[in-house]
Amino acid sequence: MTTTTLLRGRGLLLALLALTVLPLSALAAGENYGRVSGYVYDPTGTPLSEVPLTISGPALQQPISRTSGEDGRFEFGQLPPGEGYSLEVKVEGFTPIKKTGIIIRLGQTTPVDVKLEVLTETQAVATYEIVEKVNPIINPDSAQTGAVVTSEKVASIPVFTQVQAIPQLVAGVGPGNAPSSRGGLSRYGKFYVDGMDTTDVSDGSITSPMNFYAVENFEVITGGLDAQYNALGMVENVVTKSGSNKFTYDATIILSPAWSNAKASSATNQTPSTGGFLQSSTPQSETDFYSPMLAFGGPIIKDRLWFYVSGQWNISNQETPLTVNGVQENRPKDTNTRMGRLKLTWQPTDKDRLSVAFSMDDNVIGNNSSRATTSLEAESRIDRGGTFIIANYDRNISQDVLFQLQTGATNKRAFIGPQNEDLNVPAHVDLGNNSFLTGSWGNYTNENKWRFQFDPTVLFKAGAHQMKGGLQLGYLTGRLQVGNTGNVRYFDRNGVCNPDDVAAGGCESKTTYYNLDGQPGSLTTSASVAQLGAFVQDRWTVNRYLTLVAGLRADVGRMYADDNQFVTNLVGIGPRLSATYDITGDRKTLLKAHYGRSNEVGDVYVAQHANPEPIQMSAKVVNGAFVECTPDTVLDPSNTNCTRAGGLARRTFDKTHTPPSVDELSLGLHREITEGTVLGLDVTYRRYNNLWVDEEVNQIWDASGTRVVGYVDPSKTGSQVLVHNPDDAWRDYKGMDLWVQGRTGGWDLLASYTLGFNNGTVDTYFDGYGANPRMKYLFEGATPDDIRHTFKGSVNYTTSFGLDFGIRARYLTGTPLWMNQSVSYPDRTTLYRSPRGTGFSTNRGTPNFNDPTTISELRNPDQFVIDAQARYDIGRLFQMSNKLELTLMVVNALNNTDPTFYYDRWAPTNSDYGLVSGRSRPLQAELLLRFRN
Repeated sequence: MTTTTLLRGRGLLLALLALTVLPLSALAAGENYGRVSGYVYDPTGTPLSEVPLTISGPALQQPISRTSGEDGRFEFGQLPPGEGYSLEVKVEGFTPIKKTGIIIRLGQTTPVDVKLEVLTETQAVATYEIVEKVNPIINPDSAQTGAVVTSEKVASIPVFTQVQAIPQLVAGVGPGNAPSSRGGLSRYGKFYVDGMDTTDVSDGSITSPMNFYAVENFEVITGGLDAQYNALGMVENVVTKSGSNKFTYDATIILSPAWSNAKASSATNQTPSTGGFLQSSTPQSETDFYSPMLAFGGPIIKDRLWFYVSGQWNISNQETPLTVNGVQENRPKDTNTRMGRLKLTWQPTDKDRLSVAFSMDDNVIGNNSSRATTSLEAESRIDRGGTFIIANYDRNISQDVLFQLQTGATNKRAFIGPQNEDLNVPAHVDLGNNSFLTGSWGNYTNENKWRFQFDPTVLFKAGAHQMKGGLQLGYLTGRLQVGNTGNVRYFDRNGVCNPDDVAAGGCESKTTYYNLDGQPGSLTTSASVAQLGAFVQDRWTVNRYLTLVAGLRADVGRMYADDNQFVTNLVGIGPRLSATYDITGDRKTLLKAHYGRSNEVGDVYVAQHANPEPIQMSAKVVNGAFVECTPDTVLDPSNTNCTRAGGLARRTFDKTHTPPSVDELSLGLHREITEGTVLGLDVTYRRYNNLWVDEEVNQIWDASGTRVVGYVDPSKTGSQVLVHNPDDAWRDYKGMDLWVQGRTGGWDLLASYTLGFNNGTVDTYFDGYGANPRMKYLFEGATPDDIRHTFKGSVNYTTSFGLDFGIRARYLTGTPLWMNQSVSYPDRTTLYRSPRGTGFSTNRGTPNFNDPTTISELRNPDQFVIDAQARYDIGRLFQMSNKLELTLMVVNALNNTDPTFYYDRWAPTNSDYGLVSGRSRPLQAELLLRFRN
């Protein structure tokens, strides 16, 4: 059976499964809407039933009407996020009321209560009482934690225009564009666009960035997930802007020339030798950045068909200061990113709505290595990009039943290789100073990854119950090419090796790379995962005070390695139960509790782990010539002049697996302290179970853990690895978030303090835990993402004359280090002598170097960064109806270039241990000019 036939058969099976469950209640992977709910009362506080209510807003094509239930409760679901909604209530004998300025937030419920007043005889005409609604951040119908950040909020604070950077604003989320969240691995993050999962299929990053200002709402969920989500980490769901009957446009230009940015006197993420030129008289490195952005939308057919199109182009030139052979040079590192997006929305009837969106990006980075040990000829280049297409279909079957279908595909490609893209030049490595001379140390990879998603959905309401359940079907696949330029790597010493004249000197050894057919060349492998998730959930509004949410989901993953070789099945069950209780009965003080489990049922990265690697035949120089060494050579263990590595993986997947999972317990108290501002306290415990490890099962080590003294199976000399999920591969998180969010007068605030403790035995998948059984006891301790104290805040103030100010601040205590040493035998393993997160306080060679009493905790430095911006609407000066905004943004306003990371690897000679390995980037200023209606 061919690969194509297998893929078609598997795809047909998935489609048939989906068709069989369409009648079931379901909900899509991520939400696209928000809700408004509340109660209607008479002047005495008695609930009123059968009261007609109507909601309208700019995001709705026509008003929607509902009536209150027997307990006075009403709810408008499936409302597009946005501002400017109005709720009208008109009942005979009572003064009509219109509540305006209602904001709908993605995935949240906006509470709006209505208290009617009796229409008096003095009122000759029943005019509306207009009430400006103050929108609280409090969400009475869910125990989820996180925040919804609107596009207007993001534009008012100093943050780079990157969609993937927004989660960093929220409590419980770590730094970086693929951050860890509350103890989870960074690869556990999920990125949704318009409700569909677009996460990279192998590393958890974003598949395809998009125009920053094309987003309407950024929803960041950090915990308390509903059953529709299966995520072990943070979830970011962005809902993009759609066209309407009004033509809109939004044009921005960002200017950050070199003269507006502080010059770098020290390198970031470079070798410590660069720290010697802090007082250097040579030219300092420079950085500049430019980015035009354009978006516009409007009607194609009024009331029926709309469009929204956007694009962004980022041009970045960043020099890296290096000291090469004692001479400083500023090496350019250029990044060029182009992003485009088109969204069409069609509403053929009042009950049907279809949207189709296409996004693409292309990202090229030159001189990506930018290291002092890499020559210009050996620099690497990244050329990558992504695309995705999403189709969303909504059908209002009745007032209480909504059918949805979300489907689409994502693609991500990435090439990492030599700067000149010449794959035929052999690589050279100078063993004298461990520097790379040509061919970007020889390695190149070419990867192409796909995700296909199909999520039919139905949501229905029955009295006080909002029920949902359904299926989520996905197929993840990737193809990986790995090679070495010229298919050979020369190791030189005291000169550059000339392979045509080995006797002349300079040649020490060479490694030739072969594919599995025994021919010099690269190796291409594939991997895939078929996923099926099913869930049911009921949100039960017991009464005005209490809401219960109960759910259950099951997830199945079936992994395949190269040539569709079956690897293993993963099956997980995830119960969810949460409750919210309105303590004071006025929706201003909520007590929230949650328990839930999510299961990780495989991805392309794990499936690819079962695949073979290129065969590496290493030959030394003997008597002025390279030893003849090919894949057909019969190897003698006592002869180290010819060695072999790679080929068919010496890794075996366990027959049965308990999938990686997380159990979460959380408790929260949220209080509206002023109108529109909420103070919250959330306490969370998470236990991450059964993480993926490579465990050595054949080699027997001596007590020191540095020498192999035998084999469990003497017939299989060498390493034999079992890939599995043992119970002792775990992480846990204990944390508390104290946060405040909301608007008060001209102030808009999102700030938090997090106290967190991350511990465990595993840093990330296949990180070395179990590779040396003698070292396993040392792996338990504070994990590398253990940030004990985190303060973060984004505050902006808006004046009445068109000027606003924004400040963003972050303070993070240092992450743990772990003293280690590289050991050449066997297989260049890493040697540890103290528990994770610690090291010895005395130098090696001293009498008490291995004295346990000298072990101490090691930490990187604390980090403190402040960003600021000022924005003014110039259009007000000319009484323009549109906005013409001029923004000055300064990142790292204090120009704090203190160290951020230290080296923790020790070596007997030339050790960098304890020296600076990274610093904060210096001050960078941007000028933004934005014109929009």
